[in-house]
Amino acid sequence: PLDDDSDGDGLLDGDEVLEEGTDPRDSDSDDDGLTDGDEVLLHETDPRDADTDGDGLTDGDEVLLHETDPRDEDSDDDGLDDGVELDEVGTDPRDPDSDDDALLDGEEIVVGTDPRDPDSDDDGLLDGGEEEHGADPLLPDTDGDGLDDGDEVAEETDPTDPDTDDGGKSDGDEVEEGRDPLDPSDDFDPQSGRVMGGCDGCASAGTGASGAWLGLVGLLGLLRRRSR
Repeated sequence: PLDDDSDGDGLLDGDEVLEEGTDPRDSDSDDDGLTDGDEVLLHETDPRDADTDGDGLTDGDEVLLHETDPRDEDSDDDGLDDGVELDEVGTDPRDPDSDDDALLDGEEIVVGTDPRDPDSDDDGLLDGGEEEHGADPLLPDTDGDGLDDGDEVAEETDPTDPDTDDGGKSDGDEVEEGRDPLDPSDDFDPQSGRVMGGCDGCASAGTGASGAWLGLVGLLGLLRRRSR
């Protein structure tokens, strides 16, 4: 009766009983690592709920260990809860794009890429760059022409078209033979008038993979519009 803050948590005993519903004899009523006074006066979290935002991390861990927002389940607004990022995916809950590949961590989970690897298929093109070019970030050679997507971008060919110049030979064959994959005229033998080496399946190679990825690109666009 002589101490108006029996547990020394910064809240008056009367306030704990009458307003906060906390235990005036326990400085940390919800055992989350933060005193009741700090939760109410500093962090504006619920001193009766160890995980105020329901993200799988205690309020104390968010404040003292991870420096995330204990009132926001997705501190970096990347589409993944803080607890999921730390406990399941292994990404940074304070960085929306943990691997800096221009795709949000949450978008990578939807697409199936690795949010900790900027180039999930190791083709020399960042996952975000693949989306930009319409290529499949899970397939090194989206159009199946013998050139990895990263090499196609370097050659300025289309990674979703196996014969960019429509000359009859695949981009990969042209590059291998020292020809210009952007010039259809050098695909032909001037003596025979036929395509040199041919390009079996140029019109259809990679169509299935490209089509599937275009569907995912559309889904990403929808997700981004909804998040704005």
